[in-house]
Amino acid sequence: MTQRIIIGIDGSEPSRAALVWGMNRAHREGASVHLVHVVDDSFLSESPVFVGEARTAAERIAAEEKSVAEALGLDVPITTEVVIGNPAREIERLSTEASLIVLGTHKGAKVPAALFGTRGIKIAAVSHSPVAIIPLNDEAKRSGVVVGVDTSEASERAVQYAAAEADRTGQPLIAVYAWTPPVTPGLEYLWSEQLLTSQNETAEEAMAIALAGLSERYPDLVITKKIVQSPPIAALVAEGKNAQLLVVGNRGRSGLTRLLLGSVSHGVLNNISCPTLVARTE
Repeated sequence: MTQRIIIGIDGSEPSRAALVWGMNRAHREGASVHLVHVVDDSFLSESPVFVGEARTAAERIAAEEKSVAEALGLDVPITTEVVIGNPAREIERLSTEASLIVLGTHKGAKVPAALFGTRGIKIAAVSHSPVAIIPLNDEAKRSGVVVGVDTSEASERAVQYAAAEADRTGQPLIAVYAWTPPVTPGLEYLWSEQLLTSQNETAEEAMAIALAGLSERYPDLVITKKIVQSPPIAALVAEGKNAQLLVVGNRGRSGLTRLLLGSVSHGVLNNISCPTLVARTE
C-alpha cells in the first residue's frame, strides 16, 4: 500500500515550512500527500452563515497551498481536505490511515503563533502515526539523526525509528545519554568519583542495550555515542541545533494520560531546535 503523509496547513509561514518538508519527504519515499486544513469550530458562531464563510475561506487556503506544493515540481500525488471541528481530534482521526503527520510550529522562531504551533504537542500525544514537527530554520548545513537513550520503552522505539531513518537517508545516528547528579538535602548535588564512575557505567550499559543489533541490521550506518552530564531536554535540544532530525518517543499510554507526552518529549517540542519526529510506542 502506498504511504500517505498528512500535512496540516493553515496558510502561515510555519505551515509552509512543514509543507515543503513534507513534500520533499514524500518525494524521497514515493508517498502521496494529503493536505488538511482544520477550521477550529470552538471559535465559530453556530450560525450557518459564519460556518459557510469559514469553509469557503478554508477551501481557498487549501487550494492556494496545493498550488504551492505543485509548484515545487515534485512527482507527488496531492489531495486536499477541509474539516470543521477540533484540530487535535480531527488529525487523530485521520492519523489512522497515515504513515506520518507533518505539522509546522512557531516555536523556535520569532513569528506569531500558527494554528498548529501550540497544538502540535497535543496532536503528537494522540496521533496513531508518527508526527513530525517542523520549525522555521535552515536545514542546508544540518547533518545527523539524533535520538535520546534511556531505559524506557519509548526510548527503545525512538532508537529503532531513528536508526532506520538514519540508514534510509544516509545520515549518521547520534545517540545521546544525558544524566544529572542526584540532589542531596542541604547540598545542591552529591559529587564523588564513585558517582561519576557509576553514572558512566550505567550510561554505557544503557547505550549497549539500546544500540544492540543495529550494526548488524544496518552495516553502513555510522553510530556516534554521546554521554553528557546535562538535563536530558537541554542535551537533546543542544544536539538538535545542527541535526537534520531529532527523534523522541511517545509513551503510548491509554485513557486520559494519552493526552500527555513524556516530560522529555514535551520539553523538546517546547524548545524545538530542528525537525523533530515523535515515534509511537505501539
